[in-house]
Amino acid sequence: MHSKTEAYMEKSGTGTGGVTGNRAAGQAEWTFLVYMAGDNNLDGAALRDIAEMAKAGSTKDVHVLVQLDRLEDRKTRRFRISLGGGFKKDCIETFSETNTGDPQILYSFCQWAVKNYPANRYALILWNHGSGWWEEAKSKTTSPTGRRLHQTLFCHNLPQSHRSICYDDTSDGDALDNRELRVVLAGICVLLGRKIDLLGMDACLMNMVEVAWQLRDSVNVVVGSEIEEPFDGWPYTGILSRLTARPRQDAAALARWIVRSYLASYQGKGETVTQSAIDVGRISDVATRLDALTGTLIAALNTDAKLIMNAWRRSPRFYDDNYIDLACFARNLRGKAGLDIRTKADALIAALKPGKGRPILSQGKIGPEVRGTGGLSIYFPADRINPAYRTLDFCTDCRWLGFLERYLK
Repeated sequence: MHSKTEAYMEKSGTGTGGVTGNRAAGQAEWTFLVYMAGDNNLDGAALRDIAEMAKAGSTKDVHVLVQLDRLEDRKTRRFRISLGGGFKKDCIETFSETNTGDPQILYSFCQWAVKNYPANRYALILWNHGSGWWEEAKSKTTSPTGRRLHQTLFCHNLPQSHRSICYDDTSDGDALDNRELRVVLAGICVLLGRKIDLLGMDACLMNMVEVAWQLRDSVNVVVGSEIEEPFDGWPYTGILSRLTARPRQDAAALARWIVRSYLASYQGKGETVTQSAIDVGRISDVATRLDALTGTLIAALNTDAKLIMNAWRRSPRFYDDNYIDLACFARNLRGKAGLDIRTKADALIAALKPGKGRPILSQGKIGPEVRGTGGLSIYFPADRINPAYRTLDFCTDCRWLGFLERYLK
C-alpha cells in the first residue's frame, strides 16, 4: 500500500543522508511523529519548528521523526531530529514532491516510522492549516482531466476549496477530509496493533465534537485548538524537553503537558488562544448527553426558538460563525430555560467539565474573546447547513443534524 513516490524510493534506494531501514537498537518509550504539510504559506514556519525540535532532539527513549513537504523546492524530506541538529543535519531521505492531502502519503510515513523506530507509545502530530470538520460537498471522484481515479484502500478524493487538515497548495489545495482521516488512522492502528496513543493537531479549529467522534475508534487522546492558532503554533522545545526527560509518561500526561506548554508560550503576547486534550474513548459521554439535550430542543422549537437564538448569540463563535463553543452554549441555554432543557443542559455541562478520567482531560484559554470556553466546539451555522455535514458519522449517530435542519428551516 504505497504511493508511486514511495514505490520508486524503495525500488531505487534514493535519498540523501544515506541509509534507510535501520531498525533502532531496542524499543523506545515513544515515537513522536510530525507530519508537516509545509507546501503552502507555512514553509518558513516549518523550518522554525524543526529548529525548536532540535533543541530537545531524540534520545534512546524518544524518537522525534518528521516528514516535511516544502513549497520552496518542491521536495519531501524525512528526519530523525537530533539534539543540536535540524533541517540541514538530520535529513535521512529526500524524495520528490508529494501531496500531503493524500492519505497514502501519511500512511507511508507512519509505516516507515513503525518499521524503523518502534516504540511502546506513538504520538502523531498533523501540522498545517485546519478547518475543523469543514469540507465542501463532494460530488465526484474524478481527476482534473475527467478521468476516473485509480481506486486504492483510501479511495482518495480530489481537491475542494476547503478541506479539514493538511492542505497542499501545489496539489490544487488538496487536504485530508474527514473520511480520509478516519480511514488512514484506522490503517495506522492496524500497523500498531492498537489505537494511536496521541493525535496532536497543530492546526486551527480541529477540537470539535464531530472530529473527535469521527476518530474515536483509532485514537486514545486528541490535543488541539477549537479556534484559529497563531502562526507560531506549538512550542516544540518545551513539549519535547519534558517528554525526553520523562519518557515513561502516558498519553494523558503528555497531552496535559502539551496544553500547559502551549498556553504558557502565549502568555503576555496579546494572542487569543485555546488548547484542550480530549480522551476520545470517553467522547460518547458527551455525545450521549448532547443527544438527550438535542431531543429536548427539537421538542421545544415551537416555544423556545428565541431562547436558543439568544444562547447562540451570547456564545463564542468561530470560523465565520459556523462553529460554537459547546459548553458556553449549554450554559447560556440553561439560564432562562424550563426544567427539562435546564436538566439536560446541566448534564452536558457536567460531562464537559475537565479533569482526570473525564472526556476533557485538560483545557485552557487566553483572551476575553474565549472567556468561558470549554475545549470543544460544535457546528452551529447562522443560516445554511453545508451539505457535506450530512456525511459525517456524528450526523448518523446523533440527532444534532435533525435539530439544525428544523431550527434553520
